[in-house]
Amino acid sequence: MKNDLEYIYDGTFEGFLCCIYQSLARKEIPKHIFVEEGLPLLGETATWIATDWDQAQKVYVSLSRQIGIEAQDIVKDAFLTHMVNREMILYQYILLGYRLGRTVLSDEDWPEVVPGQTMFPDVYQRRLILLVLSEVRKYRAEVKNIEGRMHFRSYSDVLISCITPINRVLPALANFFESRFRDSNFLVYDKTHQMAAVHREEGTMVTSMQHIRLPMLYDEANVYENLWKSWYDRMHIEVPENPRYAINAMRTPLWCEVKEE
Repeated sequence: MKNDLEYIYDGTFEGFLCCIYQSLARKEIPKHIFVEEGLPLLGETATWIATDWDQAQKVYVSLSRQIGIEAQDIVKDAFLTHMVNREMILYQYILLGYRLGRTVLSDEDWPEVVPGQTMFPDVYQRRLILLVLSEVRKYRAEVKNIEGRMHFRSYSDVLISCITPINRVLPALANFFESRFRDSNFLVYDKTHQMAAVHREEGTMVTSMQHIRLPMLYDEANVYENLWKSWYDRMHIEVPENPRYAINAMRTPLWCEVKEE
């Protein structure tokens, strides 16, 4: 296999899977996999990998068939982390999974390292697997933390929330809140990654959004009062005797103030 080239793709999960597909089809190993946006000028060895749904689907299905059903969620979640050199680490992880199967999904059944042993990962491979699994655990913990603490402010006919997560958690949050606010319009703005999850009657989408301009709150006190009442009801918590405590508590969790740009 050739190993002196770089891949460039569009930054989508499907585009990344196409990099895996093309690497195997062309029998070549990229030294780097770059996202198109914001790239430095690359040399003649750079290859553009177009996103092809059929190719991406074949790789996605192969994760389940050749590694295990859990591999699909692990790779998908790891792709949404802020892991350094994410694409190449995942590239190596997937190829290793094709060789070792379910061994890469957990470290619980690993035996002691035996020189020359090929059925289980060696020391370097174990570090790679543990890195991916650790980042996935951190990602999932952040999603659960935000799900449990995030709140919305009501602006006219839309609920709006602003977050500053470490990882790109919007796809998971969009699915979570879509099932709970199915009949309400909502927008979750990720200020860190300049993205937004938008839910309307016709569906939910995650899109890029550099900044957001919020309309004026007409009666902020009543907005917070409505929020904490619905929050306590949803969490099955008895409403406190002092409503001021509940209102103040709703002002702090995971809401970042958005200034007009």
